[in-house]
Amino acid sequence: MTPDIFASKPYDFVVVGGGTAGLTLAARLSEDVNTTVGVIEGGANRLDDPMVNTPAMFLHMFGDPKYDWAFQTTPQKHTGNRVHGWPRGKCLGGSSAINYQMFSHPSKQDLDNWAELGNKGWSWDELVPYFRKFEKYSPPSEKVGHVFNHKYIDPLLRGTDGPIQVSFSENDANFLQEVWPGTCKRAGYPEPRDPRSGSALGGFNQLTTVDPKTVTRSYSASAYYAPNTERSNLFVLTDAVVSKIVFDGDGDQPTSSSLTANGVEFTVDGQTYTVKAGKEILLCAVAIQSPQVLELSGIGARSVLEKHKIEVMIENPGVGENLQDHAAVPMCWKTAEGILTVESLRDPNILEYVMDAYTTAKAGPLENAPTCTSFIPYQTVATSATNSDVSQHVDRVCNAAPKLPASQTLIQHRQLLDPGEAALQIVAFPTGADITRSHNGSGTFLHEVPGNYCTLAACLTHPFSRGSVHIQSANVSDYPAIDPAYLSHPLDVDILAHTMLHLNDIATTEPLASKLKDHGTVPMPKMKISKTLDEAKEHVRNNCVTEYHPIGTCSMLPREDGGVVGEDLKVYGTANVRVVDASIFPLHVQGSIQSVVYAVAEKAADMIKASLKSGAAAVNGADGVSVTNGAKGH
Repeated sequence: MTPDIFASKPYDFVVVGGGTAGLTLAARLSEDVNTTVGVIEGGANRLDDPMVNTPAMFLHMFGDPKYDWAFQTTPQKHTGNRVHGWPRGKCLGGSSAINYQMFSHPSKQDLDNWAELGNKGWSWDELVPYFRKFEKYSPPSEKVGHVFNHKYIDPLLRGTDGPIQVSFSENDANFLQEVWPGTCKRAGYPEPRDPRSGSALGGFNQLTTVDPKTVTRSYSASAYYAPNTERSNLFVLTDAVVSKIVFDGDGDQPTSSSLTANGVEFTVDGQTYTVKAGKEILLCAVAIQSPQVLELSGIGARSVLEKHKIEVMIENPGVGENLQDHAAVPMCWKTAEGILTVESLRDPNILEYVMDAYTTAKAGPLENAPTCTSFIPYQTVATSATNSDVSQHVDRVCNAAPKLPASQTLIQHRQLLDPGEAALQIVAFPTGADITRSHNGSGTFLHEVPGNYCTLAACLTHPFSRGSVHIQSANVSDYPAIDPAYLSHPLDVDILAHTMLHLNDIATTEPLASKLKDHGTVPMPKMKISKTLDEAKEHVRNNCVTEYHPIGTCSMLPREDGGVVGEDLKVYGTANVRVVDASIFPLHVQGSIQSVVYAVAEKAADMIKASLKSGAAAVNGADGVSVTNGAKGH
C-alpha cells in the first residue's frame, strides 16, 4: 500500500522493523482478528527473489544495497585500525533473509545467565517451549543421514509444526561435511548431543534453516508473513524508514509518570508521515537501529542527545552500550589436488553446471548451506599452552583489563572455566578468506586469490570486550557510529590465540588432513601458520572479523545496571514501548543468534497477548460484560 494509506489507518500495534523478530511478532499478534498490526520495514519485499531463496547465495547479497544496510564499524584500534563490514538484512525478513542459515542454539547456562542478571521468566526452562514452537524439524533421508552423522539429534526435543523449517541437505555434501565429524572425534572432542538438550559440545554438522521440500531458504518473511498476507488486520509498509517514536507528555522527571507513545514518524522518498498506535510500539530494528531510533526519539544518554540538539525525553545512559559481537579469526589452508571448493565456481563451465543443477533439479552446491561446526571449552585449547592453573592464568590476563559490571564478570569467568561450557566455536568452510577485503561484508570469503582453500575459523562464544552504537546526527539517514571495540579486552586475544595454535592440530588430523595439501601444512598465500603464542596473537589482531552476531545495545537488565528494558521488554520510563530483538540480550550466547531471536519474539508475543487479556479483564464488569469499546473493525 501507499504510505498515505498506511498512515491513515489506526493500529493497535506498530512494529518497527519487518525482520526476524518483527514479522514473528506481527504474525502472532494478528492471530487475534480483533487486533490490528502495522509493520514498517526499511527494505523491500523480496519473497520471490532467487538471490534470497537460493541457500548458497547469501554472500552475494552482502554489500548489495538491495538486500543489505551495509553498515561499517569505526576504525578498530586493536585490529590494525581496520574498518569492518557489518551486513544487516534490508528487506522483509531482515537478516534472516541474508544469513548463512546455520541453525545453532544457546546452552542452558547461556539463558540461565539472563535470569541470574535479574530477568525473571527468561531462563532456559522458560524459553525452551518457544524454541519448539517456531521450529519444524525434518530428519534426513537414509541417503544422506549417514553422511551428516545426524544421530546426535533427538527428534523428541524438536518442534514438529512450527513455521521455520530446519533440515539437513538432501543432495550433495561437500568434502568438509563428510570429514568434519570424524576429524573432531579423532581430535578428542566430546561426543555431541542434541544442542536442545542444553549442551552442544563436540563437532558435528548442524541443521540449517532450509525447507527440504522446496530446497529454499526458510526465514521470517516466507514462514511467518507469506502465509498470512490475506489477513485483514495485518498491514505491511516496505521501503519506509522510521525516524522516531512520538510521545505524549514532557521529559522524564523524578516525579513524572511513564511516557506514553502515540505513534511513529517515518519517511518515504524524503516525505515524512506519522502513524498512530493505540496500544504499543514494538521496536524490532536490531542491535544497530533499535538504539538509533531510541536516541532519535529522545531516549538515551543526555550527553549524546544534547550534542545533536535532541530533546531529552528519558535519560538513560545504557542506550547503545553493552554491544557484544562474536569475533572470528580465520586460518586458511591450501586443499589437496582435485578437491572442489567454492573457488572452483570461478570456472564458467562449472558455474553454469551448478546453476543449472539447482534451477532444474534443486540439487548441487547451491542448495547446500554451511553446516560444519564444533563447540569446545577453554580447557581444550588453554591447558597445553599455559604454564599454570587455567584459573590463575585467566586472573593474570585480566589484571589490567577493562572492568565489566561485577555481575557480568562473575558469570563470564565462571562460564569460561566450566569444562562443560563452550568458550569457542570452530566453523569450517570450503573456501579461503582475504581479510584485506573485510571492510565489505562479502569481501572476506569472495576473494580473488588463485587456488582452492579451506578455512577454519575460531569464534568467541562469550566475548569480554564491550562496544557501543550511538547516533552521529539527528538525521535517521546518517548511520550511527558502530564501535564493537574488538579485542579491547586482552582475554579475548588470549583465548583466540590459543585456539589458532589448536587449529594447526586440527588441520593435520585425519580425515581432514588428507583433503589438504601436504596434510595441512601449506597455508593460503598472505597467511602464516603460527608457531608461538605471540605469533598467534599477531595473527588474531591482523585477521579478526565479525561473525555477524551483534547484541546487547538495549539490554534487558535492571536500570541501575545499565538496562534499557525490563523483563517485560518495556523501555524504562515508557508505558507502551517494547524492544524485541537481539539488542535486548544482556549477555552473549554461543553460536548463531537467529534461533534465540525467534524464541524471544515468540515469548514476547505471548507476553503481549497476556497483557491484552489482563487489560480486557480489568475493564469488564463482574457479570463479564465489557464496559468499553474494543479496538475492532479496523
